[in-house]
Amino acid sequence: MVTLLKNCLLSNNKKVDIVIDNNIIAQISEEPILVEEVDYRIDQVFDIRKNLVMPGIIDGFARVKTLSSYDLANYTTESIACAHGGITTFIDIPTNPISTNYFNEITSKINEANENSLVNFAFAVNASDISNQKDLMKIQEYVVGTILTLNSRNFKERISDSIGLQKMIEASKMILIHLSGTDIDIFFDICHDKNIRILFYDITNEYDLEKILAYKAEGYNIKTATSIMYLLFNKDHINSEYKRKTITTEYKLGTMLNNIHLWNAIKNGKIDIITSSHMPVTLIEKFESERPGIPNFETLFSILFDNCYFKRIPITILERLLCKNPAKAYGFKNKGEIKVGYDADLVVINTTKRWWIKNEDIVSSARWTPFNDYRISGRVMMTFVNGELVYNFINQMMPIRNVKSAKLVEFDYETIYKNN
Repeated sequence: MVTLLKNCLLSNNKKVDIVIDNNIIAQISEEPILVEEVDYRIDQVFDIRKNLVMPGIIDGFARVKTLSSYDLANYTTESIACAHGGITTFIDIPTNPISTNYFNEITSKINEANENSLVNFAFAVNASDISNQKDLMKIQEYVVGTILTLNSRNFKERISDSIGLQKMIEASKMILIHLSGTDIDIFFDICHDKNIRILFYDITNEYDLEKILAYKAEGYNIKTATSIMYLLFNKDHINSEYKRKTITTEYKLGTMLNNIHLWNAIKNGKIDIITSSHMPVTLIEKFESERPGIPNFETLFSILFDNCYFKRIPITILERLLCKNPAKAYGFKNKGEIKVGYDADLVVINTTKRWWIKNEDIVSSARWTPFNDYRISGRVMMTFVNGELVYNFINQMMPIRNVKSAKLVEFDYETIYKNN
């Protein structure tokens, strides 16, 4: 199947035509490609009408299942939400740590996602047994890395077993970790290997960020990530019982000044990745137990685009944070950029269309959004996954095409095992 996308506007303001051959970008031409003049068969043509075309968004930190009694989420519902939001690849983080048999747990998830997901997927392993290095090492070729769950309950215990923790770190392709304050220093008192790839996720304030960047300046292979929640929400938003319960996040919200400093860090290139931290928590769970987590797949790009527009942050920076940097950080092969030979994961965006976000339009199993009644710009019009059109906003009768184009992402080990 050969597909021609005509009149595409890239983030660098170039106007191009793009040819997709099966699942690969085969040609990018600044000169118009005429169907009648090419020496190969073009099966379908889409006129993009000078709308913005970006690489597919890679959401570097999300939870597809909540494992609660109200949980209706699965890889079908949440991948449809991804397609609506222009996300072509998500990294699913297990809600609970895996204690035994990492291989069976991960392969079961891969098989389930392969059967049901409309977009590409990858996984991290959330390991709880720091003595089980052999199994952990065995599954690294199937996952992006290992989450080190260090929190107030287990921090002292795990740090005290510094030898076991060090072995766990060495067995992992990448370490995904959230730490704050002096705990960051304590961690680096144990972790001395500067070649180990570390992703600090859900950074909530500038103090932790500067501390982490100080270790990066010493030569540690560190990437930094924050969530849309810590860019947009703060303590001042909690002005009602509804707000208090619905915008409960896993880590404490900061102040408006923390928001401002994080936006400045984005402008200055200090943050590498923005994630959704999507979790399809229902409103019932929010009001019954104030469970942390917010559904964000469908609104991630549009909310960020709207905020970047008013903060005068170029779309090229947003594209780097959502596409190129996640692909590079996780070592995904042929993803994150619009280049010949790369996977045809593409998103078409109308940057001028203003639209209302409404709870009733949310297709995630959560069926609500903290951004209800926001009027924003940056409407995802089409989402291509591996060359297949999976979402088409123009066709309101049937916006989702149930095509089996999704797959577990491939890793570029040459990129992974050099200090990038």
